[in-house]
Amino acid sequence: MNAKITYWTRNFVLLFIVQLLDCFSFNVLNSQLGIFVKHLGGNNRAVGFCASSLVLAMIICRPLGGMLLDRYDRGRVLLFSQCGLAISLYLYCFVDKVPGLIAIRALHGIFWAVSATACSTIAAGIIPQDRLGEGIGMFTLSVGIAMGFAPSTGFFLADRYSFQAMFLTNTGAVLLALIFTAALRLPAAQSRPSSPEPSPFLFPSALPSSALILLVGLAGSSISAFLPLYAQGLGARSAVPFFTSSSIMVLLSRPLAGRLVDRFSAVSIAFPSFFIYIVAYELIVCAPFHEWMPTAAVLHGLAFGSLLGSLQVLSLRRANTYQFGAATATFFLGLDIGNGIGPLVAGLLADRFNYRTMYSCMALALFFGLVCSALLILREKKNATI
Repeated sequence: MNAKITYWTRNFVLLFIVQLLDCFSFNVLNSQLGIFVKHLGGNNRAVGFCASSLVLAMIICRPLGGMLLDRYDRGRVLLFSQCGLAISLYLYCFVDKVPGLIAIRALHGIFWAVSATACSTIAAGIIPQDRLGEGIGMFTLSVGIAMGFAPSTGFFLADRYSFQAMFLTNTGAVLLALIFTAALRLPAAQSRPSSPEPSPFLFPSALPSSALILLVGLAGSSISAFLPLYAQGLGARSAVPFFTSSSIMVLLSRPLAGRLVDRFSAVSIAFPSFFIYIVAYELIVCAPFHEWMPTAAVLHGLAFGSLLGSLQVLSLRRANTYQFGAATATFFLGLDIGNGIGPLVAGLLADRFNYRTMYSCMALALFFGLVCSALLILREKKNATI
């Protein structure tokens, strides 16, 4: 029996570190964005504009980044985007007014979208295709690790030292990532994808997974934006234990879900994950919060981690290596849109009704995802019999 080809290669480790450092700088900044805007004299509306400018830039530039990655040297595209990312982060040091911050956030979003897409595209290309689920699950651990300690680091730097120290730390992290990027030695098929046809702006076969991850982002962003307020209204001191437990489960679930994806299929893992996600939201809505919060957090993290990995693999299954850029960009475009409109939709529902009704509506959106994934399973079985 032949031994499995490992994905833990030199390039994989370097990319893992690059994405970890990039995500660290991104989440350090996001965790202190609202406080920094208030420091500049802005209000809650200004915080919203600053957050939205980055998301809008990401939505516009994701497909463009994917197209560039399929047409040009992927290593050079990543290197260029890392340089732009470092420059945009350094420019935060000179911001003294909210309009300037909005402009720099948009610039940050442009380079972040290209860099993040490039990291995921290159990683997918160097992972053995029979271990794609496991490899992507392991690779995305870099995001979870960064999210685990970045917010506390941002608070420490801004509170103990200054915002300038925080911005310089972020810039230093990306400059370090730039060094690791320059050390990549990609195979010819990765550095110069030989596409027999022009790369599409969006990859059609990745649209179903993009639509499903949009629903996941829509629901998930309502948790990050409003669960602390919902918990306070129910008399809980903090929602931090929920986020901590959920983050741990995301980290644990991704490699396991990836192995199951390789053994069965991506959509076969997505279907039960949607069901688990719905159960988590129903516990948040219906059950006594103090008693069921740990269970809801575990189910939320398990489902979110499994869905993110399995749906990303689904977006790549019908793509050739030279199309991975467009497929990856199409997938993450759905997540960007979901994360962008989720807080807005959730806020409107919470203002019009209440938090319970809002989370019930999010569970309904996830139920729609459950139905769609069931239809995809039926289509897979039908194609298998032809």
